[in-house]
Amino acid sequence: MSNTSIESNKLEEFKFPQLVLEQTLYTLAQLKNAAPDFAHIALAGRSNVGKSSLINALARRRQLAKVSATPGKTRSVNLYKVEPQGFYLTDLPGYGYAKRSKAERELWANLIEKYLVECENLVAIAILLDCRLEPQDADKMMVQFALAHQIPLIPVLTKADKCTQKERTERISQWTVLIPRGEPLAVSSQTGMSLEKLWKKLISAAEQSAFTHSHAEEGENRSETNSVENQAENTVQEEEQPEIFSAREAKKFPVSVNEPDKPKKNRTKRGAAAREREARKKVLQEKARIKAKEEKSRAKHKRK
Repeated sequence: MSNTSIESNKLEEFKFPQLVLEQTLYTLAQLKNAAPDFAHIALAGRSNVGKSSLINALARRRQLAKVSATPGKTRSVNLYKVEPQGFYLTDLPGYGYAKRSKAERELWANLIEKYLVECENLVAIAILLDCRLEPQDADKMMVQFALAHQIPLIPVLTKADKCTQKERTERISQWTVLIPRGEPLAVSSQTGMSLEKLWKKLISAAEQSAFTHSHAEEGENRSETNSVENQAENTVQEEEQPEIFSAREAKKFPVSVNEPDKPKKNRTKRGAAAREREARKKVLQEKARIKAKEEKSRAKHKRK
């Protein structure tokens, strides 16, 4: 094989993305406001399906996600950023919660349900299914829930290394009937089976979302703007160029009458909703600050 051919194969080799744990969340407000301008893909599955092991395998790190011997121990939602692609994996607590009280199970079930329905950033659910088991009722309910709310599903059969090829084929056939679109992908955290294929499915789902297209178009607009400004700078050296600010920073400054028109950014409904949530959040923070100040003042007067 020639050196050119070897170099070509290296260029085509898939490079695993990096996973960075950015936030640990506990409330619906935190979930809905987390990374509002980026696509989310939720990781959902029963408590003992091997979700933490899969996250570590995808990240090629041993202890990024804590693996517990007690199913249902995790009670937070972990938000992982995928670099360099820029979307997020939302690691939801395993449903079932066998070791938790009924009230706590209901609380988390309601929180997760509201997140899956109301989070405008959610573009897909990667549902993790145990390859060793026949389709379970809890998994069927999650599939039906996603289909009813028209949430795209990425079915993943975990622990496939513990099954024979015949068993894997049978399990794939069973779930294909229950999930009309998309054949389940059998993977293994232990052997690395099909992890590259899973990454490609996740990346493809994120790239097809309106968030990714919006960011790509904004990047193109910025490139075009920079190109025009560079040409103007080369033509008229003595003319001072206006400083370029980000979208948020630009709002702080008045627009000059002589400033040339900037290309308009494509705004999606989800982006508008995210900005509205951010505005409401700021209003609530300001009210909380004023209330705290008033309470502090009253307490001071009482001491006098």
